[in-house]
Amino acid sequence: MKPETVTLVLVNLAGIMERADESLLPGVYKEVGAALNADPTALGSLTLFRSLVQSFCYPLAAYLATRHNRAHVIALGAFLWAAATFLVAISSTFLQVAISRGLNGIGLAIVTPAIQSLVADSTVDSNRGVAFGWLQLTGNLGSIVGGLFAILIASKSIAGIPGWRIAFHLVALISVIVGILVRIFANDPRFSKNDGRATYQSPNKSFYSEMKDLMKEAKSVIKIPSFQILVSQGVSGSFPWSALSFATLWLELIGFSHMTTALLWSLFIVAVSFGGLLGGWMGDNLSQRFPNSGRIMLSQISSGSAVPLAAILLLGLPDDPSTAFMHGLVLFIMGLCISWNGAATNNFYSPIFAEIVPEKSRTAIYALDRSFESILASFAPPVVGVLAQHVYGYKPIPKGSSDSVEIETDRENAASLAKALYTAIGIPIAICCIIYSFLYCTYPRDRDRARMVALAESEMQQLEVEDCTREEYCEIHVLESIEPNSKESNKIDDIDYPREENIDLDDNDERVLLSRVDRLRPSPIHSPICSHCHHLLHSRYRVVNIGTVIYLKEDKMKAETLTLVLVNLAGIMQRADESLLPGVYKEVGAELNADPTALGFLTLFRSLVQSLCYPLAAYLATRHNRAHVIALGAFLWAGATFLVAISSTFLQVAISRGLNGIGLAIVIPAIQSLVADSTIDSNRGVAFGWLQLTGNLGSIIGGLFSVLLASTSILGISGWRIAFHLVALISVIVGVLVRLYANDPHFANNDDKATSYQTPSKPFYDEMKDLINEAKSVIKIPTFQIIVAQGVFGSFPWSGLSFATLWLELIGFSHGTTAVLWTFFIVSASLGALFGGWFGDYLSLRLPNSGRIVLSQISAGSAVPLAAILLLALPDDPSTAFMHGLVLVIMGFATAWNAPATNNPIFAEIVPEKSRTAIYALDQSFESILQSFAPPFVGLLAQHVYGYRPVPKGSSDSVEIQTDRENAASLAKALCIVFVIPLTLCVCIYSFLYCTYPRDRDRARMIALEESEMQQLEVEDCTREEYCEIHVLESNELNGKESSKIDDIDYPMEENIDLDDNDEKVLLSR
Repeated sequence: MKPETVTLVLVNLAGIMERADESLLPGVYKEVGAALNADPTALGSLTLFRSLVQSFCYPLAAYLATRHNRAHVIALGAFLWAAATFLVAISSTFLQVAISRGLNGIGLAIVTPAIQSLVADSTVDSNRGVAFGWLQLTGNLGSIVGGLFAILIASKSIAGIPGWRIAFHLVALISVIVGILVRIFANDPRFSKNDGRATYQSPNKSFYSEMKDLMKEAKSVIKIPSFQILVSQGVSGSFPWSALSFATLWLELIGFSHMTTALLWSLFIVAVSFGGLLGGWMGDNLSQRFPNSGRIMLSQISSGSAVPLAAILLLGLPDDPSTAFMHGLVLFIMGLCISWNGAATNNFYSPIFAEIVPEKSRTAIYALDRSFESILASFAPPVVGVLAQHVYGYKPIPKGSSDSVEIETDRENAASLAKALYTAIGIPIAICCIIYSFLYCTYPRDRDRARMVALAESEMQQLEVEDCTREEYCEIHVLESIEPNSKESNKIDDIDYPREENIDLDDNDERVLLSRVDRLRPSPIHSPICSHCHHLLHSRYRVVNIGTVIYLKEDKMKAETLTLVLVNLAGIMQRADESLLPGVYKEVGAELNADPTALGFLTLFRSLVQSLCYPLAAYLATRHNRAHVIALGAFLWAGATFLVAISSTFLQVAISRGLNGIGLAIVIPAIQSLVADSTIDSNRGVAFGWLQLTGNLGSIIGGLFSVLLASTSILGISGWRIAFHLVALISVIVGVLVRLYANDPHFANNDDKATSYQTPSKPFYDEMKDLINEAKSVIKIPTFQIIVAQGVFGSFPWSGLSFATLWLELIGFSHGTTAVLWTFFIVSASLGALFGGWFGDYLSLRLPNSGRIVLSQISAGSAVPLAAILLLALPDDPSTAFMHGLVLVIMGFATAWNAPATNNPIFAEIVPEKSRTAIYALDQSFESILQSFAPPFVGLLAQHVYGYRPVPKGSSDSVEIQTDRENAASLAKALCIVFVIPLTLCVCIYSFLYCTYPRDRDRARMIALEESEMQQLEVEDCTREEYCEIHVLESNELNGKESSKIDDIDYPMEENIDLDDNDEKVLLSR
């Protein structure tokens, strides 16, 4: 297998584990809530805390991903989130879980930007949507695996350890393994020989200078209008997705069994996966047909569809476990339709981001984007919890209640939670849809500007190479031979040329040999032929250096594939770590005595920390080897996840989740910029689609794993704690693999010294100043502003989806059913992201100004009716598992297009290559802020608006079932609100891209062209300089005829040059 393929596979594996880790906790919300005595608000707070920490860490992720080998960064992030997940698995109090989840966010933040940037670097504009669609698909697969696994074993107990803890332990273990694989075998195309030395940075730069450059880069990214818009929409758009962490709890409260809940949520994730793939593909195609508006329109459609779909799902469907089929159908449709934005346009896997910044800035732009978006998205779980409890009447089940009382309370709580979820979904999505409209004005300009900048940089680099070559060839050495007694011959074998040439030098002749003196820094790959020439000429004529450095493209491609695989592995683990807590909301809430509002605040806190850390991620990803940054983030989130696993109080869990957000923030921009740098405009959507796919795979793994283990117990350890332990362990392994084997193309020899984009020995103040300037330049791009604006709302519903598994369990689905349902959703979302990336690339070729935009609008708009069907139309009956699964699949597939098809590719087009990291970091930072509020907002709506209430203690089984069904209805309504409004706004906002995107894109292209021309001129000047230095060396006391012969070189004719006595000979040789 080629190294590029290996890297791609490993990066997708990392993305799978990252998403699996993310989906663990939501899948076992019910079990975690019971184990920790936590209500939905408290469970949402766990996700909030992790999201906050993750958001704050995205600047660190950007710094790591841009200054270090991104494969190493991904491995580090995997180790971090694995450790944090392990801590969650062993946590016994809500505080311990919160702290561990906070630490988990650190690793997740480190991984995501690195993975996304690797995908962006590996694609072009025409296929970047498909790439991000594949990324989203694999990520959703991780969500499926995590959520399904967690839900299925949530109700079980192994050796006295709750199943949800076992799930966390296993995910942590696998994450460590993946991290090790990424570190060992993945290569960053920006790095050579896996030593962390990038191609964008000069050596020996001080930390102050690096920070200054990072700040300038961040400023340049933030100034991009398209980035600002994408972040704005991402802030609202990510909020509903964060709120969906309560979805499984809502399903369980309806009355669905764990198995049915798992199936329904898996169906939704599958639909989201396929929707992201579809969205990426449509975004690429629309970007070809409508380059200035295609992706934007698609995102508006996708986000806009979330409003009615969420209303149907959360408010229209009855809270009856017999309506599993209807719930599954609506979930599938909703997942299929509302997942286009990420792959096709923006969000976490934004092809647009890769288009509006230079390649080297992709990590920064992803980190900034994640930082901004995740802050607000972090509040989604606690908002959902607060809404459910304090607005919609969510109430805990009274202790000692009969079964009938428990069932009745669950149904009431399901209704409350549904209302809170819909509130957290509908409003942000509507805002997101509206903000998207601004991209019509900014995206074309920012994209073209980024292209011009990239072209200018390319030309300048070419000129520098040519000038250096000419300068070296101008240095002439006159070399003397020393007392040869007979004819001598220097032979170079195994080189076929058109002719064979023999050069005979007679006695008493003055020889002048013009030889090239290699003044360039030694390359990591040297030609053996050149080494042989060097040896012969050095021994014969005392020539010190004549070798020519060559780069073996095949080896480079292998290294890139390995890096991509490892980065995706890191992304998998990052998403898996994120999905851990939402998958066990119920268990964590029970153990920590946390209500939905408190659970939502966990996610809010993590998201806020994560958002605040995105500037640090941008600095790290732009100033250090991104592979190393990803590895660092993996280690951080793994450590935080481990802390969550061992937390015994709500405060401990909250703190751990905040620390977790640091690692997550560090990773995401590095991954995204690596993806953007590795792709071109035509395939960047596909690359981000793949990134989103692998990330969803991680969500699947995390959520499924956590849900399955939530109800089990191993050696007296709760299953959800085991799940956190395992995810933390696997994250560490992935981080190690990324650190060892992933390469950042910006670095050479896999060290932390970049080879371009940065001048050496810069003080920290200057670096920070440069980073701020770069961020300002990115923020000023209208297209960036619009994408951020729609992303603010568009990411809100996805954040609210952390309650999805809880919702499924409240419906009455078993842990196994819930895990399967959520797995379906993540799988569909993964495939949808891949499809969206591909479709976005296709549309970008057909409709270069509008194709990606249209696709995102379609995807976002489809989420509205699909969410309404899933949450409102389907009955809260566990017998409706099939319908729930079908709707989840459709919804997951249709709504996952935006990021790979539109946002991420557009980001890469509207900024120069070196600013891509900054624009991704800024986008993440802006969007994650509002997204962080989605889970707590869903909780608030469900509790205080729609009447979500805990099951009375001591209630009978019937009371518990009834309460679960009512709570499922409440939670569904809250989720529907979170979907409908933000996605509607998201669709509307996308429309502005029709005006801005073509202009910004062309402006970026012009800047790239200018930089390329300047670099070419510099190269030519250097070359002319070197040709001016001539050394004449005379031969002495030649006693006989000498001959320099080159054999085995075929020329059209045989040529012998005889030099007679008393003649002055001058041999000019290159």
